[in-house]
Amino acid sequence: MTKKLFFAVLVLSVLCIAAPAAEQKTEIAKEDGWISLFDGTLNGWKASENKSTWSIKDGLLVTAGPRSHLFYVGPVQNADFTNFEFKAEIMTKPSSNSGIYFHTAYQETDWPAKGFEVQVNNTHSDRKKTGGLYAVEDVLDNSPAKDSEWFTEQIIVQGSNIVIKVNGKTTVDWTEPPGFVHSQFPGRKLSHGTFALQGHDPNSVVYYRSIMVKPLPPRMTGPLKVAVLTGGHDFERKPFFEMFDSFKDVKWTEIQLKDHSEIFEDIGNWDYDVIVMYNMTENISQKRQDNFKKLLDRGIGLVCLHHNMGAFQSWPEFKKISGGKFYTKPAVEDGKEIRGSTYMHDIDMEIKIADKSHPITRGIEDFKIHDEGYKYCGFEKDNHILLTVDHPESDKTVGWVRQYGRSKVCGIQLGHDGKAYADPNFRKLLSRAIQWSAGRLK
Repeated sequence: MTKKLFFAVLVLSVLCIAAPAAEQKTEIAKEDGWISLFDGTLNGWKASENKSTWSIKDGLLVTAGPRSHLFYVGPVQNADFTNFEFKAEIMTKPSSNSGIYFHTAYQETDWPAKGFEVQVNNTHSDRKKTGGLYAVEDVLDNSPAKDSEWFTEQIIVQGSNIVIKVNGKTTVDWTEPPGFVHSQFPGRKLSHGTFALQGHDPNSVVYYRSIMVKPLPPRMTGPLKVAVLTGGHDFERKPFFEMFDSFKDVKWTEIQLKDHSEIFEDIGNWDYDVIVMYNMTENISQKRQDNFKKLLDRGIGLVCLHHNMGAFQSWPEFKKISGGKFYTKPAVEDGKEIRGSTYMHDIDMEIKIADKSHPITRGIEDFKIHDEGYKYCGFEKDNHILLTVDHPESDKTVGWVRQYGRSKVCGIQLGHDGKAYADPNFRKLLSRAIQWSAGRLK
């Protein structure tokens, strides 16, 4: 074997060994839920004002120059994060200052007005040091990290709570008080948005690598904030909301839709974990459709209840979101003619638990309920069926779950009137559906 051939074989062998290792590392990251935001280039990032402040050197992201902020604008969650874990490996040169913004939005000039800043500063003259929540809960004078050494800064946002860690040690654990308004920076308020890295000044040289995010479900502690949408169909209000009052760890708000779908007109200050749709309204503009889907991409839970199956008839995507549709009139779908759905009040149905291991139905036995039946409805083929019934006035499927975007969706055909609301099994199903869609039931 010649020396050249031997060298070629050796190189090829190394590459073959390295490739599976890299692939394995990616799989591990995927299993853990971490997603990379930085691929060694500036793809997915957009710099403000002094754009030359940012560069790539040996696969590292470097800031060195006049003030500029580098905003994440890539495809992960459409660069819109609410609850998350974020981490980056950082190395500062002496007397350097930088920062990590979250819940922010692109801004061409000045310091970002929206969102919070997590400080990156080990020896710069500013007393506010690495690991602090800038001007909210600061780490003063003594930095937990050192210059010219790589350290990991981690940010965890869950509901109204912010935790910051440096090299695994907690430096901030702060909960935003109700009605919080920062006296100096009014934009420092938990909401949602993207991330931005700070280029502070020409004398500050800071390196970033391994920039990762793990999107999280809605808040995992404290009462779930639930928006209950009504409108477009009458119902027995008093027993319906008495049922919601009986649910533990749920803070519900009724949203009576006067313009069919106005809750989705502006989601800038959205603060609900779960949407329970009990509306049967029709109109939803393109803007509102897009905003609704953005919420689902954030992982907001969704429960579609009873006559909501008849909502938004002219929006085909809603059937894909909710998993089921009551056809208020004959229709054509995917080139096929579909007859209108039917309903029958006051029937006794024997509900069968199709999946006894699912968190929503676990421990619930087959039961009887006096309710309204729907027949000739349409269902998505990839629904996971939880509840069935064998009755001539009802479709077989009456309960299901599915995934849409990052949202967990549960559809329940039951729930017409006070007799159903009072049924203990129905209450348990709906309560668990809310908790499951919020990521609290495993």
